[in-house]
Amino acid sequence: MGVRTDLHFHLLPGVDDGPRDVDDALELARMALADGTGRIVATPHVRSIMVAELPERIDQLATRLREAGIGLDLRGGGELSPDDVASLTDTELDTLAQGPAGRRWLLIEAPLYPTNPDLETAAGELHARGFGLLIAHPERSRSTPLSQIRALVAVGAWLQINASSLAGAHGREAERAGLALARSGMPFVLASDAHSASRPPLLTVAARRLASARVDPAAIAVAVDTGPERLLLGGLPADTWFGQ
Repeated sequence: MGVRTDLHFHLLPGVDDGPRDVDDALELARMALADGTGRIVATPHVRSIMVAELPERIDQLATRLREAGIGLDLRGGGELSPDDVASLTDTELDTLAQGPAGRRWLLIEAPLYPTNPDLETAAGELHARGFGLLIAHPERSRSTPLSQIRALVAVGAWLQINASSLAGAHGREAERAGLALARSGMPFVLASDAHSASRPPLLTVAARRLASARVDPAAIAVAVDTGPERLLLGGLPADTWFGQ
């Protein structure tokens, strides 16, 4: 097994609703290490940052992690809302994207509230601009129908289920929806979507919840241990099912 990778994590301090300052960020990073994570993609809400500043902010935090003796591999990314997409240049999108050339992908949220454009429209634009998609926390989105999620998966998207949802932190409905998606046969990974010590990384707890719900052990291994690294290093195509 490679390094456990967390693809959705609000670790940059003083940017969005994540850590308030560097000390909070370091505490959260230590919690991730204790939970078994060795690599984090920091994904601030894109509307809260200047995308051009992201690489420098990541470098600054990586330096503070090293100085504190926290052995995390830190990468830079972002969490897009559907209504962020149209205002971003291709260069900005590429700054936020993961994966190798030709297989770059973006984290876009299934929105918690209705947006204009909706997820499907924004996803279509990103596909047209050459990016694959990882759909964040679809189990929490009441405004995104399951049929829309399935349609996006059919053209190559993967799903990112929040560990916190499976741990019950977002209520019974989100927990039930997360388990249903995990059993659906659609490709998915777990990520923490951690924000603070009060909203911590819970990948280990979530993996145990999937096991107790009798989700296929092979699917759990992909979701937690191998799939995130595979997506980060191998990427996602923009318009075909992953791996075909």
